[in-house]
Amino acid sequence: MKSLFSVVIVICAASLICTLISTFITDGSTKKIVNLVLGAFIVCSLISPVMSAFSSVDVNLSEYETSDSIISSNDEAYSNEVLKQTQTNLEISAKDILLQNGISINSCKIILANEDENRIIISSVSIYINKENSGHSQRIQEIIKDNFGINPNVVTE
Repeated sequence: MKSLFSVVIVICAASLICTLISTFITDGSTKKIVNLVLGAFIVCSLISPVMSAFSSVDVNLSEYETSDSIISSNDEAYSNEVLKQTQTNLEISAKDILLQNGISINSCKIILANEDENRIIISSVSIYINKENSGHSQRIQEIIKDNFGINPNVVTE
């Protein structure tokens, strides 16, 4: 704001000085030369504050995050959200599949991992049952193995 204010003051002062000098000079070749010199003076007086205004602008780019870091953090957050949602969906599916086979469980915990950028694998499956359903442990292992391709840990609570 100070730079803009100084530019306006210099323009007004230079114009006023040139107008005053121009009024005191008589017509003729001298007036043409003086007008040329005054025009050069106005141009020079305009360049100086404009240059100082631009040089006073300090842009510190290190304060701002680069787009690469923002994109990578967004990709990581998106990947984690996909992993959590997939885990929740698989746990619900496991409960529903066992319920369709007449087996009720207390809870199911599935742990997932990212193998590659675009692959999610099931690391482990833990099925928690009560003592009444402990006789179904073998059947639970078969059902989960058939549907998820991994042997679950059946834990009696």
